[in-house]
Amino acid sequence: MAIETLPLTTIGIVIMFAIGVSIFFKKIGQNPVLGFIVSGFLLGPFVLNFLNPTNELVTAFAELGLFVLLFYLGLELSFKDFIKSGATSAGMALIDMATIAGAGIIICLALGFSLLFAVIVGLMLFSTSSAIVGKFLIDKGITKEPASQMALSILILQDFLGIMLLVFITSLSSSGSALDLALTAVLFSVAAFFVVHKLSKVVEKWLQKNGFGNTEATFYALGIGLITATLATVLGLSTAIGAYFAGFALSETRAGEKIKKDVSFLRDFFLLFFFVSFGSTLFFNPEMNAVILPSFNVLMFLIAFAVGLALLIIVQKMLVFSIFSPLFGLSKKDSNIAAVLLIPLGEFVVIIATAAITVLPAVEATMISPIAFLLILVTLVLFQPLWNFKELYEKISAKIPTPFHTKDTQTIIPPHTPYTIKQIQNLGINLFILVGLAAITLLLYYALPDFGVGIAYSRQASTAIIFLIFAIIPAIQIYKSVKNLFLFIRKEIKKAQKTIYGA
Repeated sequence: MAIETLPLTTIGIVIMFAIGVSIFFKKIGQNPVLGFIVSGFLLGPFVLNFLNPTNELVTAFAELGLFVLLFYLGLELSFKDFIKSGATSAGMALIDMATIAGAGIIICLALGFSLLFAVIVGLMLFSTSSAIVGKFLIDKGITKEPASQMALSILILQDFLGIMLLVFITSLSSSGSALDLALTAVLFSVAAFFVVHKLSKVVEKWLQKNGFGNTEATFYALGIGLITATLATVLGLSTAIGAYFAGFALSETRAGEKIKKDVSFLRDFFLLFFFVSFGSTLFFNPEMNAVILPSFNVLMFLIAFAVGLALLIIVQKMLVFSIFSPLFGLSKKDSNIAAVLLIPLGEFVVIIATAAITVLPAVEATMISPIAFLLILVTLVLFQPLWNFKELYEKISAKIPTPFHTKDTQTIIPPHTPYTIKQIQNLGINLFILVGLAAITLLLYYALPDFGVGIAYSRQASTAIIFLIFAIIPAIQIYKSVKNLFLFIRKEIKKAQKTIYGA
């Protein structure tokens, strides 16, 4: 077992074994990530019993892998790149995420799962793999195509929203009050971004002025990321939030791209251990420190459940992009390509499952890792055939009726303007205010009995009325921002159509 082996020997064996299995998966046309997860499963207590998921070495490397991965994802989430993608991606992203998450939650609740489990699965379903899709686009040489740009822009928003929800889930296990957590997480996110961004600009200028290069900037970036992650844990939050927003803040500096290139090897190295660690947890019960194999019926249910959810993703993408893409200036061909590109799930599903184990009831906790693995497996296996037969996919999607008819044969994506940026900023500020009001209202709900003051209605009704009174103004502002953005997009698309088609 690993605990009886020298740490360096254990690391070497894990690397060689995982690389060998991942090469096999790559040779058969699958993603090497599956190879890493299968390696963890084979090395774990279920088969070879070489790695124990509770071993300090395994957990330390897994935690470092999570830190580096989230730090790197933060570096990739450049607001400048989002601006370049045009004003339409936000609309498609929100519709896509809301529909697939909502469908997943409804299905889980209908099957008798808890609300938290349903929300976690819903969150998984829009967690398309940025790494897998990005590498696929690079290999195909189509990163500059409109459909690729749209897919990448949606991935940026998915990652951003996903990390905010993940922060809540991961911190739930270490925080005594979920109510305090909601406000703390939002405030810390804003503060971390602001402080790291401002400090990094000063440090960047000083390093350049004194003749230091990329190496020092990268060491500084990792250091500030680790410090921010540690501060998050002090506040009862997850290291995820510190790592992610430190990277996000650094992405807006001039050295951001260089830091990202330097950190990429660290990401790949620790990513291997992160996925291997995840694989070792399959069917492992941490409370009992033993492998608990589900019954044949339960196993068949998990497989059918994962396959059903994967098929749901494919159908949902086809419906959403076929019906709504004309509203946002996407041609039929590009909308189908973007829909297919958003099908393969990946690293974020593993992150969510790993975090969820500590907050779910015991029965559901043992199911979440196998479901995550099966979702990745099924969507990756289906992705390549869907891409190879995308002409057939287009023919099927063409039969879907849409109320938003368009004659566009090329994609029209209006660029961002100072006006749209202002609307997005207004939307973000008011969403932040709304979240803060919701957190304060929940605190008030639990504090009302201590006031000793009679209330006209029930506690639920009274707090709801108070929330609505204060929330109506930011809610109206959010509505106005969304409406203004939509009207702007439609106006610019019609203007472009007249230029192109003379209509």
